[in-house]
Amino acid sequence: MPYSGIIHGTDGADPVELFIANATGGAVECKAALAHWYSDDLGQVAPGDELKVTLWHDRETGVLNLMNATDDRMPVEAVWCSNGAARTRLSLPIASGKSDATLRYSCQADGEAGLSCENAGG
Repeated sequence: MPYSGIIHGTDGADPVELFIANATGGAVECKAALAHWYSDDLGQVAPGDELKVTLWHDRETGVLNLMNATDDRMPVEAVWCSNGAARTRLSLPIASGKSDATLRYSCQADGEAGLSCENAGG
């Protein structure tokens, strides 16, 4: 029997625009850790540039989802960004009910080899 827990489409989910700005001197690459040990490349962000990704917030469960090519919801467990020397996890709000329509993060170099991506408001 095929797995039946996959939710198809965006009915009952609200779009959330995720912006990740790169305030470092080098490229930053961001990935999403998805349920069931998968990951998805969100993109590489050049210095001074910004990455935009649409997530879908399920109001009942609080889960943030990426949509795959067949319009299935892919639950996001975490978003990680790295600069080659270090990586950091973005602190995503996972809560039921209404969510912010925009999430903004700014990635900054933290010392010589560190990286931090902090919430920059909505």
